[in-house]
Amino acid sequence: MLTMPRRLLPAMLVLAALLSDAGGAHGLALAFLLFAIPAAFMLALDCYGDLLESRCSGVRPALAGLSLFLLVLSAALRSPAVIGGVPKFAVSALVITLVLYAAISVVALLPGRALPESV
Repeated sequence: MLTMPRRLLPAMLVLAALLSDAGGAHGLALAFLLFAIPAAFMLALDCYGDLLESRCSGVRPALAGLSLFLLVLSAALRSPAVIGGVPKFAVSALVITLVLYAAISVVALLPGRALPESV
């Protein structure tokens, strides 16, 4: 099953966008972000599906949703209509998103607690 690469793809694309920003290739970073948004949406849906199947708590879907919001915000802030370069908050949003993806991974590795089954 392709669960692991699908969950790792958004973080890798965000890391590539961050490295592109550091190298000064802001157009390439925007392209990586535009590819990362659908991958982040798939991750959020995957985490939400795990919540519905009682395989995790609500922390992972909330973190995945927040990271998706930050990706969209970062892409919107760095659009070609913005004059004067990339805003610092757009780059900071990428760093925060990477931290959130790391938190999602840590939460996924924690031993799950048994949720009570509905009757």
